[in-house]
Amino acid sequence: MNTIQDMKEHYTSLYDYMADSQDPKNMMFFGRVMSEMMDIMIQKMPDVAEEMIQKLEAVRWKNYLTPKEADGIIDHMEPSAPWKRDLWKATMEQHGFDLEHEPAYNRCALYVEMNKIMSDQSETIAKYIDKDNIFKFVYEMAVNNLTDKDGVYNIRSYFGL
Repeated sequence: MNTIQDMKEHYTSLYDYMADSQDPKNMMFFGRVMSEMMDIMIQKMPDVAEEMIQKLEAVRWKNYLTPKEADGIIDHMEPSAPWKRDLWKATMEQHGFDLEHEPAYNRCALYVEMNKIMSDQSETIAKYIDKDNIFKFVYEMAVNNLTDKDGVYNIRSYFGL
């Protein structure tokens, strides 16, 4: 293993071997080594470690986005997303709405889904929903999408992640 590419390929082959084996002993061993790597990363590169830990949160959720992914999606919405994170969170708390519903969705997925609905449908919503009820309506529509009974909707797939 002389080059970075050689190390990447070797790691991938070991990972594939472990995953294909479906042997719990291999998986546990791999997990212990990954934990050692994470300990080193936390000490040496805490920002990168935090980002990786946020990505690992996905194991807990059906619809999940990291804060960085959510910000990237919001920044590129056309028309623009109507709510910045602080305003959205304050309005959610004001209404007493849950930010997350495990295992269906995390707060970043809900935040993006609500903004997506408003970005795409605000004109139609405004025609039929009174201004005082728009936030509640959008919240309920977003929750419906993220808790889709037939399990088809996936926010990550929708946004190409």
